[in-house]
Amino acid sequence: MKKTLLFAFTITLSFLVLSCGDSNKDNSDISKKDGSSDLQKRYGIKSAVVEYIITGSQEGTKTLYFDNWGMRQAEYTRSVLSVGGFSKPINIVNIIDGDYQYMINIDQNSGTKTRNPILRSMDELKGQKGFNEFGEQMLLSMGANKIGKEEFLGKDCDIYDMRNTGTKLWVWKWITLKSETNSRGLEINVTATRINEGAVPKDKFKIPDNVTLNEVDLDNIEKEMREENK
Repeated sequence: MKKTLLFAFTITLSFLVLSCGDSNKDNSDISKKDGSSDLQKRYGIKSAVVEYIITGSQEGTKTLYFDNWGMRQAEYTRSVLSVGGFSKPINIVNIIDGDYQYMINIDQNSGTKTRNPILRSMDELKGQKGFNEFGEQMLLSMGANKIGKEEFLGKDCDIYDMRNTGTKLWVWKWITLKSETNSRGLEINVTATRINEGAVPKDKFKIPDNVTLNEVDLDNIEKEMREENK
């Protein structure tokens, strides 16, 4: 059971760093207009709100808010994870802003503060010249393979397969609009239902009041999870 829950957490961490650039070829024009560079962008649109439903072994909702081309984002998830007769409520907020990532348990008023894993990935792949190449390299480094294309929610999505986690992803402008995971007894589907492009209220990126944060090393957490899953 512990290994299964750790595996689910690993999948969650993976989704946080999947989106790293824009697959469209015309982004150089956008960069010239707003002064931003390709490698300072994760997504192909500047700001939006994406609403999701979660079904399967985990049921609930998720809302993604992002600004500054995804360099600032907040993801609110309220769901219940059910595994082998065991149920665990999940009410979390994940905020990525600047140098740090904050993973907060709303019910417990506690959370962790870690170095932003996106910045590390960007530094490792800084030799890539543009969104398409950079985003592809990010997905490939996580074991993903492009297997096709499909329209979803009126958007032309690239489909990627991550066999190491049993996950398929539908990606538009490097935003994951749909994911299906089926592995180790877990079947989790995350499906976007609405995309609203435009400005996002700043308070969505604010750390909730009365939350106690512990600073941790994400590398150590990943190492411990790998050891647990051996």
